[in-house]
Amino acid sequence: MQEQHQEMTEAAPGTHAVSFFDVDGTLVWRDFAEMRRRSHETVNSGMEIKPSAAVADAFRRMHERGNATFICTGRPVPFVLPSLLALEPTGIIAAAGAYVRVGDTVVRDVAIDPTLVVEVARRFEAAGLDVTIESDTQNLELRPSGAPARFPRSALARTAAEVAEATGRHRFQKFCTNGLERDALAPLMPLIEEHFTICDLQGGVFEFSLKGIDKGTGIACALAHMGHGRANTFAFGDSENDLSMAPAVETFVAMGNALPGVKAAADYVTLSAADEGVPAGLAHFGLI
Repeated sequence: MQEQHQEMTEAAPGTHAVSFFDVDGTLVWRDFAEMRRRSHETVNSGMEIKPSAAVADAFRRMHERGNATFICTGRPVPFVLPSLLALEPTGIIAAAGAYVRVGDTVVRDVAIDPTLVVEVARRFEAAGLDVTIESDTQNLELRPSGAPARFPRSALARTAAEVAEATGRHRFQKFCTNGLERDALAPLMPLIEEHFTICDLQGGVFEFSLKGIDKGTGIACALAHMGHGRANTFAFGDSENDLSMAPAVETFVAMGNALPGVKAAADYVTLSAADEGVPAGLAHFGLI
């Protein structure tokens, strides 16, 4: 594991609360049932999404009150799109905690050891299973099945040897499977469970992050850099990779569309993302 830290700084003057927001299924509505049905199709949009006007207004009002806001997503940096950056967040936690930026300062940047990346790729190739290996520069889609890449922004590989070549150009932070049931991964589980945490992201997507690297530890890095304690912190999420946020903040909010286990871990359940659950939750706690 490779990691980089910057020195701590003081919290921004006037910052009262700090809130962390998942993206898919939280800041923006995602029809996960439809995603599962179309899991093998090419996604021409490159996951283009746009938060609603109500969400944008909520971020504006948060900032006017001196509150800090963070995008806290499993998406790698290239998929933290301009439509999300238009919310003008205080910082970004991407790749499910492997990458943390506060303002313009990168305070965490963790990568999987290249040898382990290649071994994971070798196991997927041997099993004939497709996997997307995610980077803060360009994702690499390993498709031993012969399927095309799902996203136009990704590079395409057919073999572990091609993945090995790519490790000389890119640092990879986590990987995801799409359209595979967990049982299909049984031959790979000894290696995966030794090194990675597995999360159900809904819509037929499973995410694999290095053990000890998650959204919760990403939040801890961001708060430490800001000089802000756990008091008066909030996090909003819906999927399994959001569960690590719960102990990292004072108040964990589950979306109305969240998985049952996420709701069970929450201090409060707001409306669905389809019904503007983020603005509703922020209003409930008096943050806007």
